[in-house]
This record gives sequence, structure tokens and C-alpha cells, in this order.
Amino acid sequence: MALLLNRKYGSRLECLYYILTSCYSKFGTTTAFALKDLKYDDDDDKNVHQYCQQLQNILGRQCCPYLNNPLNLSKCYATQSVDSDSTKSKAVSDIGGSLEALGFITRIDKRKYKVSVEGERWVKSNFNSKEWEDIARKGVLSYGVIIGFLNKIAELPDDFTYQGLYLSYPHTTETVLYTDPNGVSSYINISTDSQRDSNTRTMSRLIGWCVAVGLIEPKGITGTASSLVHIKYQDFLNKEKLTVRNFKKTALCKTLFDHKLEVANPLSYSRLHKNAESMRENGGEDLRNATLQNKPKILDRRYVFVYALNYYSKLNRSLDFEKLVQAMEKHSDSFFATGNDASAIMESECEIGDIAGIPFIIENDTMFNAKTTINERILNEDAPAASIKLAKKIIEEMEAM
Repeated sequence: MALLLNRKYGSRLECLYYILTSCYSKFGTTTAFALKDLKYDDDDDKNVHQYCQQLQNILGRQCCPYLNNPLNLSKCYATQSVDSDSTKSKAVSDIGGSLEALGFITRIDKRKYKVSVEGERWVKSNFNSKEWEDIARKGVLSYGVIIGFLNKIAELPDDFTYQGLYLSYPHTTETVLYTDPNGVSSYINISTDSQRDSNTRTMSRLIGWCVAVGLIEPKGITGTASSLVHIKYQDFLNKEKLTVRNFKKTALCKTLFDHKLEVANPLSYSRLHKNAESMRENGGEDLRNATLQNKPKILDRRYVFVYALNYYSKLNRSLDFEKLVQAMEKHSDSFFATGNDASAIMESECEIGDIAGIPFIIENDTMFNAKTTINERILNEDAPAASIKLAKKIIEEMEAM
């Protein structure tokens, strides 16, 4: 159930490796665990500090170098500890989401996970080996959002800056009639996209992962003489903040789309829209509630677009965007609020293809050719049966046109 990662905790693959090593030592691949089990625990003789190679000796204690106060209760910046502030659970949630996006842990129900076969291979590989780097690269390239990022920079010169790149939820202009609990009605422009700081955090993570597995190189950073890129740029990757803005595409990056990729971990259905429950935009409660009321429509139309694009990609055919919109308009109540232009909304919504892991090329204005195929099982993982049925019906109706 891959999601759009927009926190900073899982940005270092090296940290994820040590955390997964700790997890594997406790649970192997057969025992399920909860995300809270990844948190640092002083009483656990297999906690992450037993495996982490980045610890620094401060006042006689081994401390995480990324904590503002190395001696505070958090103990591990990436996971926090069982004794730290409970509001920091977003840290361990991001770590879990990162390992899941890379395919190194697998969700077995809503709150339980197991270490995957690929995760076991990574843990058992030596950090200073090509095998470690190869497994990490495979994991990074399995994540749909990474594919979207690489598609974005494919259009840029070999030497590029990521400043100005937007890789997040699409912005649609959509007005709905909302009635508040007091019975007062008003028109509200609902919120469908992400905040700027969220996009910045996402970009920082993607850059770090891509450098670590040899897809891009930081400009102006020499690195060591190692042939392994995660070792060559280890100091750069382990800096507290990403300060370099200019990068260079490697040969691997430049040839990535020479053939159609199969993306193992695209965004799943419920992850095709942001967490509207925690929205903090101006407009407050009414904006949040109006957006939440329309969330099923937003999810279903984004899902149908990705599902249809993937369907035709598997057949090596183009998606006829005009036919798609026409078919969706026949079921307008499922996708669009009254009074909004379906074509205009879908022209914006099709940008979901990048972060879902299925970027595309447009030919003759209306024919969309996908550059990848995505794992339909993951896309459908948490999709309502009615949404899957409707997506299939849309395609049937398109084929009949």
C-alpha cells in the first residue's frame, strides 16, 4: 500500500537498512510486527543502536547524530523511542511507509507487517557491497513516485536543478456547495493538492534515494574513490540537510525509459488523495469537511484514470482521453460535483499518473501512451469493490464507442 512519502525521517537508505536489520533480527520473515515495534527501546537487546554504524560517542554514550539534543529521550531520530513524545509517531509511520514503498516490508493487514523476501536479502547483504546497492536500487525503482520523479527530470538537461519541480497531488479547480452543521450553505473551492512544504520534503527524499543508488549525482561534490555510489557519497547522503541544488543524470538514469518498466509499488487506491483529515489550509473546518465529503469522488476519478491508463498500457495501446471523459460523464455523480467541467477537471487530474508510477506521453492531443505498467494488485489493494467494478465498466463503455 505505497503512499506519497512527504516526511524527512526515512530519507537516508543507510538508516533504513539498520532499522530493518534490527527488525529482522527480532521477527525474521514469518512473525508479524506493528510499526511501534520499530521504535527504539532501551530494554530491547536488539534495538537499532545494536546495528547502527552512525552513532557518535557523546559524554560516554552512543548517540544518534541527527537529534538536535543527542541525549534526549528520542534516542533514534528516524524511529523515535517508546519513551519519547507520542506525537512523534509520524516518524515511525514514515519509516514503515518508506520500507513498504521499497518493497522491504509487506503489509498483511491494516496495522501488521512482515519483512519481505527482498527485505531479508537486503539485510543479509553487506553494506559495503555491490549486492547491497543492487537490492537498494531495485527497491527504489519499484516505488511509483520515484518513477514519476525520474520522468520529470527526463525532460530536463543532463545537468539540472530540482528547484521548481512539483511532484505531488494534482490541483483541480472545483467548487462545491457545502452545508455546515448549522445549516448554512456556501460555495467552497475544495482542496485537492499538497502544500509547498510537503512537496519540498518529498523532493528531498527522492533526491537522496536517487543519489544513493546511482541514478543522479550531486554537482560540486567529489566524494570518495569508491566504485559503490552509496559509499562514494556517504558523507553527502548523511548530512543533516540537503544543501545541494544542482545534479547530473547518470547513464542509467538517461536510458531508464528506453523500455517499458514494470512498477511494483505504485500508489494504492486510498493513497491517490492526500490525508484531508489533517488539512491545515486557510478556510479551516468548512474547507476540510467539504473536501472530505467529496473525497470519494476525487479518489474514484483518479483511480479510474490510472486503472484505464494501465489497462491500455498492458495491451500496448493508447488511452483515448476524450473517450475516457465521455464514459466518465455518463456516471458523473460518481466523479464530479454538480456544476463542474468534467474535461477541465480530468485534464488536471491526469497529472496523478506521475506519482502513481505510470507517466505518459500525449500524442495528437488526446492519445495517452504510458511509459510503464504498474502492479494492478497494489493499485487495487484497498479499493472498494464498487470502484473496481465501475472502472471495468468505464473501459467496457469506452471499447463500445
